[in-house]
Amino acid sequence: MVNDGGLQSVLQTSDLVSNGLLSLNRSRAQQHNFTASAGAKRKPSRSLSEISGADPPIRMDLSQHTSAELKQVVEPLIKELENLDAAALLSLNPSKNGRGATLDPRQHLTVPPIHDRISPSYKNEGPNTVRFLHVKEVPHKYSVGVFIFPPHTQIPLHDHPDMVVLSRILYGELQVQSFDVLPGNDDSKIDRPDNPGHKRNCHDRKTSSTSRSSSALRTSFDKIKELMSRALSYQDESEDGDEDMQDSAVLHAKPNLNPMGAHFASPVDSDTLPMISAPNVTCLYPHEGNCHSFVAGANGAAVIDVLLPPYVDGERDCTFYEANEDRHGASANQQGQDEQASSYILAPMNQPEDFHCIAGSYGRFGACKEYCVDEREDNSGASCNLS
Repeated sequence: MVNDGGLQSVLQTSDLVSNGLLSLNRSRAQQHNFTASAGAKRKPSRSLSEISGADPPIRMDLSQHTSAELKQVVEPLIKELENLDAAALLSLNPSKNGRGATLDPRQHLTVPPIHDRISPSYKNEGPNTVRFLHVKEVPHKYSVGVFIFPPHTQIPLHDHPDMVVLSRILYGELQVQSFDVLPGNDDSKIDRPDNPGHKRNCHDRKTSSTSRSSSALRTSFDKIKELMSRALSYQDESEDGDEDMQDSAVLHAKPNLNPMGAHFASPVDSDTLPMISAPNVTCLYPHEGNCHSFVAGANGAAVIDVLLPPYVDGERDCTFYEANEDRHGASANQQGQDEQASSYILAPMNQPEDFHCIAGSYGRFGACKEYCVDEREDNSGASCNLS
């Protein structure tokens, strides 16, 4: 049996954790229903036929829970991700020759990056092209995938609405910019930055000079959307999206200067962003670090992501943002203080034209003919080439 580095344990724990999050939702819903019904006139009892199958399934709504509550549930998955053997997972031979990307600095281990081994190859797509390897998805519960960053590539600032996302750095390092979305965002009370791009989000479709007509290359996250029931962005295809973005709310946020698992490559100053390096795990929550961007280091990086629940088009859409310091919204006692006291406006914007994320295959990953999606929890053949 091929050593998968502990991936099956991660997938099994992802399923258990998603069930735990659903149970947390049920408890909160029952609490709410009990409070709402207290003192109300008792309703007539329902018949058995009315009860069975009448109620819709509980939707995983994580925004109603605190980060501390959610962390308790996802802690077993954090531990499983920490225990992953990244070299076995990616079929790499670690060495101590100091060449390549960092695998484990504690043991001085490095590995050769794999960005140029993803197939099919799209070397002419542009310098900022990130690759994606699909692993598994269980609709409405969780999805798992691996992002492969060539050197110095980046994923622009984007959100994860009402989701928990765990990321394990398999090799390399990433510079991260992270924001906590503040409660009580009201679009009518926040001045939009003077930026025409705020009127369109990543769901508009416009034709870019870098797009291709071949159906084999659906730029950016179009292809990933098919694999993961979501898309971080779409290439634009029409000029009809402007009005849609006019109703998209800007977000009021503050920098998250200490994301989980992060460290600083140099003494902290206003120009320094934290780094997340292998083999660390980082995690974001609905109200903590929910918007972030990544920039890979000189040797690139690989990251396995677990999304709880997955993106869903039209329900949990991903949007790109531009961050602008909110100088007008800062109170008088915040003026002149450090960045921790600053607040920011995150304005929705189009996917940057120079950014692409293209699905591919490598080893055991991504070799799916179509969706490779689990329709049932007991579908043993649903995960992608995890032999």
